[in-house]
Amino acid sequence: MKYVHGEYLITLCGEHLLTHAYGPWNRECVSAFSRDYHLEVTPMIGKRWADIVVLIGESLLIPEAESLLVSRINAAAEFGLEAVALVIGRSSVKTSTRTQLERMYEKTPLPVSFFSTYKEAAAWLESQGFSSSTEQAEAHFSRIA
Repeated sequence: MKYVHGEYLITLCGEHLLTHAYGPWNRECVSAFSRDYHLEVTPMIGKRWADIVVLIGESLLIPEAESLLVSRINAAAEFGLEAVALVIGRSSVKTSTRTQLERMYEKTPLPVSFFSTYKEAAAWLESQGFSSSTEQAEAHFSRIA
């Protein structure tokens, strides 16, 4: 398996953070992701922003990692995160991934929607009043292997 402990790429694209996440995830990966997410989102602290998370592979979290991520999501909501768009991409465990994410986001105050493509997710966030940067999104996608 290529992604033993999860990997990710995060890019601020206007008023949303675009993340590609490759699973499965353990506590160490969630901790590293949280640190890098904070660094990327720092310019938005005190403003409103949204997340688009594109999940690739077996993007499941072990229980300890799930609990930590819920805590981090709730902290982000306190600082301005207002909506989350989840895209479940290539995966052999789509149903399990969605079930886990639904359970996790029920523990947060955030509206969450699931999509099949990035374009659908970006359109939903735009309809929610979040601007995006096509240039930054294109740069993000160009770095995806």
